[in-house]
Amino acid sequence: ESRTRLVAYPVLDRDGALWQLECPLRVQRVAGGDFESAAQWLPMAARSRLLPQLDLHAVQLALAASAADAAPRCINLASASLADGAFTTQLHRLLEAAPRAARLLSLEVGEGAAIEHFALLQAFAAMVRPLGVRFGLEHAGHQLQRIEHLYELGLDYVKLDAALMRGVAGDKAAQRFVGSCVTLLHAQALAVCAEGVDDA
Repeated sequence: ESRTRLVAYPVLDRDGALWQLECPLRVQRVAGGDFESAAQWLPMAARSRLLPQLDLHAVQLALAASAADAAPRCINLASASLADGAFTTQLHRLLEAAPRAARLLSLEVGEGAAIEHFALLQAFAAMVRPLGVRFGLEHAGHQLQRIEHLYELGLDYVKLDAALMRGVAGDKAAQRFVGSCVTLLHAQALAVCAEGVDDA
């Protein structure tokens, strides 16, 4: 545990209030070395089939932190974790054991998982949402139209990918596309967040 930590990036609403802390896991692969982002350790973890264990550990860290400071936190999960029965069983136990912190937790997966593993995500949402956990898609927008029956997935929110937001303030075509995504999602009573906003 001394060689893992969460970092926290604030996700703000339009008024600047904290909506959640997005908390990616950092891992110190070499004792005394840097705490590295997933780009450095995730391929190795995937090959070693360690993603479910690392995701579970990240959730544990988030629950402990939120229990201490009451701040809402978000953890991104790998599709491989959702397909792992041991992971989902242990996750359910963790959430049941920390009900207050669980209500401050959001769990999310990438947009592609909703296309490739719809039923898996649907079952996962049905497991965690009754415990007060919010469930969302991240890096979304490129393939939203391909997700059939999106409203049946059991989502609470969708985060639009930063690539869609790049230069959107001065690009009418991009504005129309982003606007259509937001309209689609709001029509299904989903909260929408934009990643990578860099222009007021």
